[in-house]
Amino acid sequence: MDATTPLPKCKDLKNIPEHQELFTITMEECAEVIQQCSKMIRFGGNTNRFHLEAEIGDLLAMFDLMHEYDIIDLDNMETRKQQKRSKLKVYSHLKV
Repeated sequence: MDATTPLPKCKDLKNIPEHQELFTITMEECAEVIQQCSKMIRFGGNTNRFHLEAEIGDLLAMFDLMHEYDIIDLDNMETRKQQKRSKLKVYSHLKV
């Protein structure tokens, strides 16, 4: 795509497979959570906390959709969450 080619708009992407769109939006939401975490480290504050909560909420919505599309299994995720907490007890200073 050169400088004169217009960027596609969402309506131009209506023919992409649903799973591809779901993964793409999820990736975008992950990036937005990363950005807000960085802002919390750099600036702190209630405004950034509000934005962090909003972005995490958006990401959770995408996880729900992945479950509805039968891409992820909530029981498997719960098992993995518990495994991660156990690792954090050993390999971090977090109170878990």
